[in-house]
Amino acid sequence: MDQELLRYESINNTLSGDLEFKSEKLTFNNNQLDLIEGTIPSFIVNNLDELTKDMSNFYNEVKFPNYDDFDDYASLYDKGMSNLFTQRLDRELNYASKVLELGCGTGQLSLFLARGNRQVYGVDISNGSLLVGEKFRRDNKVSNAYFMKMDVFDLKFKQNTFDFTISNGVLHHTKDARKAFKHLVDVTKPGGLIAIGLYHKYGRFFTRVKQALAKIIGKNIFILDRTSLKIKSNDKRNAWVTDQFMNPHETLHTPSETMRWFEEEGVEFLNLIPHCDDIDIPIFKRRQKPSLSKINEILMMFNRKQIQEGGFFVIIGRKKK
Repeated sequence: MDQELLRYESINNTLSGDLEFKSEKLTFNNNQLDLIEGTIPSFIVNNLDELTKDMSNFYNEVKFPNYDDFDDYASLYDKGMSNLFTQRLDRELNYASKVLELGCGTGQLSLFLARGNRQVYGVDISNGSLLVGEKFRRDNKVSNAYFMKMDVFDLKFKQNTFDFTISNGVLHHTKDARKAFKHLVDVTKPGGLIAIGLYHKYGRFFTRVKQALAKIIGKNIFILDRTSLKIKSNDKRNAWVTDQFMNPHETLHTPSETMRWFEEEGVEFLNLIPHCDDIDIPIFKRRQKPSLSKINEILMMFNRKQIQEGGFFVIIGRKKK
């Protein structure tokens, strides 16, 4: 009996149906689930739409980010603690929280947050990326993280389930970022926290220029990108360049637009990074909602940090009770 598969039975209280381990197979609502290389359950029931299929194939190849820098869980943890954003998440999320990471990729954040007896669900549509994360999880015996293949537009979780839901750099690669956000709100419990990271409509201007150049010079675009030049590993650099400059689909958004999503879905605004964040204040503490004029948002085009990070913002909220 595969104990690694058997452990999935313990998460039935999170899923919207019955998951059972029968005759060395996992079934969901009495339908046998496909297992990716015998290890990761796939909850994809219907065929993926063409865009989602393209993105799945893209990240099967890219597997971004990889684990080149990590020998074991301790090195993964040290890397997570060296990043101010993930360090603050870990410090402020309650132990034993139930966490969903939508678009977990290779699972580094999911595994990092699994410490403190949190129950973490890493969901993605890329077989290749999930397999990379699952191998690291098994090798390092992280028992409270669960990787699974699932579509954001057909999540198999009960509504009002997660204490914290995060999707960082993912929704803008879907066919409908606004609709995908609604699905995340649905599975977050009242009073639960939500964080989404999106490409900034104006802050991503220079990256869009590089994307146009990449169509001509290919992966050599890295010589014009300061972030790429700092990456020592060739594999990691290629993954970054491919993800940033050769991605088949992305949409661009503004904080003002996204704050309207929060209002429409009954999510209280807490924080907006980098626009109104103060690192001396807890990341989940409510701030005054910024009044962002069109000119303020356009000026993010020239923000040095936005240029370095490819134009990105994170908005955090709390689902109203």
